[in-house]
Amino acid sequence: MNTKNMLKKPRKVLCYVALSKNSPYLVKYAYELSNLIDAELFVLHTVTDIKGLAGFYVPHINMDKLEEEVIQAARDKLYAICHQAVGDSIDMAHRIVRHGGLLDTVDEIIKEKQIELIVLPQELGKGNLSLFRGDYAERFMKNAAIPFLVLPM
Repeated sequence: MNTKNMLKKPRKVLCYVALSKNSPYLVKYAYELSNLIDAELFVLHTVTDIKGLAGFYVPHINMDKLEEEVIQAARDKLYAICHQAVGDSIDMAHRIVRHGGLLDTVDEIIKEKQIELIVLPQELGKGNLSLFRGDYAERFMKNAAIPFLVLPM
């Protein structure tokens, strides 16, 4: 038997949440799966570059301060989702909110945390991964470096 090609149990799992109403279900599933396979769970949300989206000067608004507030609001929401799903079982070090592009950020976290499995949501009836918009989903699936599990919401 060739052990080189044997399936290895993932030791680190990443769950990406878009902070939707179905996110607690996704986190609960990823948490239970991680416990079942005795893996460490990280939960990730990405925050879009507000300054890049604006693309122009907005008078009387400090964009750096606005981005800080958006990131803090995302951290608070991610904590609430995790708490609703599994209580305080996912600590602050395992709840990650990053500023940046979705695919680049996911790739960074995979490398940084040595993730071996990703859990992603799919909204039924929408035909693509809800966390990614069309071309993102296709790029992700074509270039996935590690296994991923897509859950219907």
